[in-house]
Amino acid sequence: MNILLVHNFYKFFAGEDSIALREKNLLEENGETVYFYTRDNKETDNYNLFQKILFFRETVYSKKTKKEIKDILREFKPQMAYTHNIFPLISPSIFHTLYDASIPCIQNVQDYRWLCPNGVFYINDSICERCKNGAFWNAVRYRCFRESYLLSGLYATTISANRLAGVFKKIDAFLCTTEFNKQKLIEGGVKEDRIFIKPNYLDISDIEPSYGSGDHIIFLGRLSPEKGLWTLVKAFERLKDLKLRIVGTGPLEQSLKTYIKEKGIKNISMEGFKQGAEKNNLLKNSLFMVFPSEWYEHFPIVLLEAFAFGKPVIASNIGNMPLIVENGKSGLYFKAGDVNDLMEKVKFLSQNISEIVKMGMHARKEIETKYTPQVNYKILKSIFLKVSSSS
Repeated sequence: MNILLVHNFYKFFAGEDSIALREKNLLEENGETVYFYTRDNKETDNYNLFQKILFFRETVYSKKTKKEIKDILREFKPQMAYTHNIFPLISPSIFHTLYDASIPCIQNVQDYRWLCPNGVFYINDSICERCKNGAFWNAVRYRCFRESYLLSGLYATTISANRLAGVFKKIDAFLCTTEFNKQKLIEGGVKEDRIFIKPNYLDISDIEPSYGSGDHIIFLGRLSPEKGLWTLVKAFERLKDLKLRIVGTGPLEQSLKTYIKEKGIKNISMEGFKQGAEKNNLLKNSLFMVFPSEWYEHFPIVLLEAFAFGKPVIASNIGNMPLIVENGKSGLYFKAGDVNDLMEKVKFLSQNISEIVKMGMHARKEIETKYTPQVNYKILKSIFLKVSSSS
């Protein structure tokens, strides 16, 4: 099958970027022919004044995307389009263009952008669903995107204008990672019969688990407010005998470093962005992972990476986390944002190596049976065929 795969990369490499690259490899390894159409937000760093002015119009409806996609359709002749992130450079114009050309389109949903201009249902340190049913003016009122009236207005306009233009009807199917995400889309106006569930996955063929051994606890992910980093740091500030390694980069990186230095915290180290063998070694040599996110995470790949190495996860009990991490089996829950509860769970697990081993073995079994590329490709292919036959 000829598949047009589409993704707009973030400036800071994010989970969605990793997922899009994995999907490309998955499709190609299973014999599909893929054209990977991408844009990268780093492009905007070199924009001249004219391009900066055009940016606002192009975000709502990109003429550049429309032209380039038409050229691709003519030359590549895809039978299916599979879109990941399309904001801001690709824009929703891709859906209108594909629809006009009668190319069936499947949208992989890895955030809440179509229901929330900042994509995370989270502002001012708390969950927010004010815009979910179309009241996007709230995004401007609360400056939801980067605390900017202008940028919040841009995304509110982009989403509302395209929804009014019937973009939901022009997307043949939405892929959600869990039932929780599916329900949010239904609440936001997407018809249930257009929604399919396909979890994320990880190739573990080259990963040997390491049960119960390690000299530190690890956080791995983007350093941004909704990830619960302050809850994490304040908990380990008091857990002085336990070593925490924070792996990742993002907007909170400098403020976290400053706090750790000013407070003289010796048991927390900021490792920066790691990948490949460096990241794997940090995971392999950890006792367990802490994932303190305070927003409705979709399906973080880092959880599967922990499972692959046989590491349990202490996760906040919010959104999808209870559907991925089984309390008492592959990890433990704590109340999102609750420093004391997190401390209690960390202390319990760190003092019970037998529980770490047992939970780690269960976590590894979960990924071996549910979240492999082979299982995932079968799910994805069946959805492709179903959408193709009904379009």
